[in-house]
Amino acid sequence: MKNLILLILALTICIQSQAQKENHADVNGVRIYYEIYGEGEPLLLLHGFTMSHEMWTWWVDDFSEDYMMIIPDLRGHGKSTNPSNEFTHRMAAEDMYSLLDKLEIDKFNAMGFSTGAMTLTHMATMDSSRIKAMVLIGSTSFFPEVCRNLQKEVSFETIDEGWMKALVRQHPGGEDQIRILLQQFHDMAYSYDDMNFTKAYLSSIKTPTLIIHGDRDEYFPVDIPVESYKAMPNSYLWIIPNYVHRSIYSRSFWADPFIKLVNQLFSGEWQ
Repeated sequence: MKNLILLILALTICIQSQAQKENHADVNGVRIYYEIYGEGEPLLLLHGFTMSHEMWTWWVDDFSEDYMMIIPDLRGHGKSTNPSNEFTHRMAAEDMYSLLDKLEIDKFNAMGFSTGAMTLTHMATMDSSRIKAMVLIGSTSFFPEVCRNLQKEVSFETIDEGWMKALVRQHPGGEDQIRILLQQFHDMAYSYDDMNFTKAYLSSIKTPTLIIHGDRDEYFPVDIPVESYKAMPNSYLWIIPNYVHRSIYSRSFWADPFIKLVNQLFSGEWQ
């Protein structure tokens, strides 16, 4: 028993020491929490809406050996603040550029899931010269009607038990923070200017981009990433069969090819 306790203690210390930096940065009227793992070229990792930096925990060991992983909580999520209670993907993009400026990082690779990927799309249209390459997972250029209908159904009272447990685990602000995030998610159903990238707008993104999408994504039908792929001149497309929107949230049968393809993109092998 003593040896078991010592082993558990050692593992706990090891996990806690993995984060070389755990800090906050004050930008644009919010305080952004972020963690940094590894060394090498900067790699910005952005989570989905109502999630936090914890969604990338599965992938730290895979990428921290070659990259300096910068993993923030978007405004109002996790340990980041948002006094105005306002959220748009454009705001999140401005926050991320301000955070990178604080960290004195000019050029970087990036990867985002859902809202994180939509934030990267805004960042790429603001200044694509700073993003060396990026991966967009479960993303969209606009909110289709099927997505808006799902957003309208979301509230604190209607979400399922599994989602609520995940929210409680990731958001230390408790019920108040969770209610605000779910209201923001609900209100996106009525927003038409934040996510509204036309083909002409997408064609301005010259950044090498890998688009990853599940063919069973319940929010964003597969024709949306296909059209983005056609519009973006330096993009690549990977459609994963029988996968839904949140498939990236945990490791799966496609983890090994995912890691391989991302590393190939970031290393410039595909140019």
